[in-house]
Amino acid sequence: AGHSLGAGCAVLLSYMMKRTYPTLRCVSISPPGMFITWKLATECRDFVTSFVLDSDFIPRLSVENMEHLRNEVLELIGRIKVPKIEVARTLFTDATSGEDGDGGCGTILCCGGETHHGDVEYYAQINENMLHPRGSIPQDTEFARQLEQFKSIQSDRKTYRGGIREVLMYPPGRIVHLVKTGQRKSCLHGLGKCITCGMTNAGSEYTPMWAENDDFNEVLVSPTMWTDHFPNRVCLEIEKIATDAFGLDLLGGGGGGSGQ
Repeated sequence: AGHSLGAGCAVLLSYMMKRTYPTLRCVSISPPGMFITWKLATECRDFVTSFVLDSDFIPRLSVENMEHLRNEVLELIGRIKVPKIEVARTLFTDATSGEDGDGGCGTILCCGGETHHGDVEYYAQINENMLHPRGSIPQDTEFARQLEQFKSIQSDRKTYRGGIREVLMYPPGRIVHLVKTGQRKSCLHGLGKCITCGMTNAGSEYTPMWAENDDFNEVLVSPTMWTDHFPNRVCLEIEKIATDAFGLDLLGGGGGGSGQ
């Protein structure tokens, strides 16, 4: 077993040792995305199981995904029609005001206030107020001119590199994606989100789902996209699944849960 880069090393070692130890099994926790080819990623499904927590960006990390994210961000910057401080204020408020549509305790959510999680019409109106329509970046600005020059340079570089960087890479094995499907409501959870600017997953509820190796083909921008990679968070959720869904006693036999 291994986590992050260690997960990648564990998978490679498993490939090397599989013939010697036919019953070998590998647990890959939050493996890197740009890791092995599709053939290798899928052929190890019989002995490699990977776990990915919600919006963890490491299993989605690849040159292609990062270039796509860069282009999306640059386009969004070009579409902004309000002062940047207004955008920052909106993002900060939504990130810290809770994700359950209630917030749990309005008097404690000092950074938030009213929440609109899941309200598509609300966010559509926010986008309309702050952004020019997609594909309608004003061309008479210095930023627009610099953006076009940047795109031209990147296009030339991509042509010069040829197909060397076009080889697609994937996370390995059978993948269990722990998807956030709920949020417990309490003043304590709301306060935690306020203090951590939304980066805590306290109170979050996850559901394990099987995922394909090519499901992680874009970076999800989320307050927890980095902290979802922390091994303590992933392992805690795996332990919850083992005890709640399968009734396993991780502390049985007097040993510690981490050693069972």
